[in-house]
Amino acid sequence: MWSNEKTDVALTTPLSLRQRAFRVLLATQGIFFVALAWCILLEHGSNAQSSGISFYGVNHRTVVLAVVGYVSAAVGLWRLSLIFRESGLDPLLWMGLRVIAVMLVLLLVTPYNGGPFLNWAHMIVGVAGALTQLAIAIMLLRRYGSLAAILGFSVQLSGGILSAFSLPDWHFQFLLYAETIFELGFGWCLLQWTKVLSSDVES
Repeated sequence: MWSNEKTDVALTTPLSLRQRAFRVLLATQGIFFVALAWCILLEHGSNAQSSGISFYGVNHRTVVLAVVGYVSAAVGLWRLSLIFRESGLDPLLWMGLRVIAVMLVLLLVTPYNGGPFLNWAHMIVGVAGALTQLAIAIMLLRRYGSLAAILGFSVQLSGGILSAFSLPDWHFQFLLYAETIFELGFGWCLLQWTKVLSSDVES
């Protein structure tokens, strides 16, 4: 009986929350990036370069991989939000993660090649999701302004700037790799957020 109570207490410590968050992040983001890398290997021509990651959600060779990657990332972000909420982190953080999780699903069900309405809906959801991701990275800098956090934000911001230049018809077709850089930066920032849980233990 005493052993069970001790185990229950241990499972609620910030250290165990950090371990859970790290495992969720590693598994789900790992699936997302493996799926994305596989998509890039299959299709990396001009259509993919100009349309970005969204191209894989409408291409018949990659749509299944895209769905697996997006859904895995969405589930992971939602589970991560539950852990962050349990740890007592800023509500704007875990609510932002839930917003991004929902937007990932919305990106799948609003194919940009499905007509003007779906195209605009896809773009609005994508931009809103990217801004939310940047906001979460900025929150990390304010809370945990380490060199690693600055590096993650810098990578994410550079990917965002390249994506912005790639969207208009400026013959700067690097949207695919720009979005990939952006997501790598965001994934790194999420990893740093798990260290905030660890710092709470030390404090």
